[in-house]
Amino acid sequence: MGPMSSIIIDGVLAFLLLAVIIVCLVVYRRLGTIKSGQAELRELVGQLNTAVVEAQRSVASLKQSAAEVEVKLQEQTRKATIITDELSLITEAGNNLADRIEFGLTNNNDKDQRGKTAKDTKSSKKQQRDILAALREAR
Repeated sequence: MGPMSSIIIDGVLAFLLLAVIIVCLVVYRRLGTIKSGQAELRELVGQLNTAVVEAQRSVASLKQSAAEVEVKLQEQTRKATIITDELSLITEAGNNLADRIEFGLTNNNDKDQRGKTAKDTKSSKKQQRDILAALREAR
């Protein structure tokens, strides 16, 4: 091996060494980019975790509010049912009373007509018709 071959081998080795250094620099830069991306990714994961925790709190709060509203609504529904039942009873009692009044007026009308004069009967009939009309209208 001559001096020339030794210089060529040294040149090739120097070239390969330079190529390895350049590749190492490129890899080093890419690793730096990955590390900075990793830090950003870590920050994003932290923000996402915070958002999930807040969402869980909001859902729990919403469930609690819904439960409270449900209790209030059930209470109001119960009260409304009681009032509806009571109003139904009152209406039924009113109708029964109106029927009894109407029956009493029509029966008394027949009895009264026998003993009254024509003038008294006319005014009494008019009053009874007015009362019956008022009762029917009230129903």
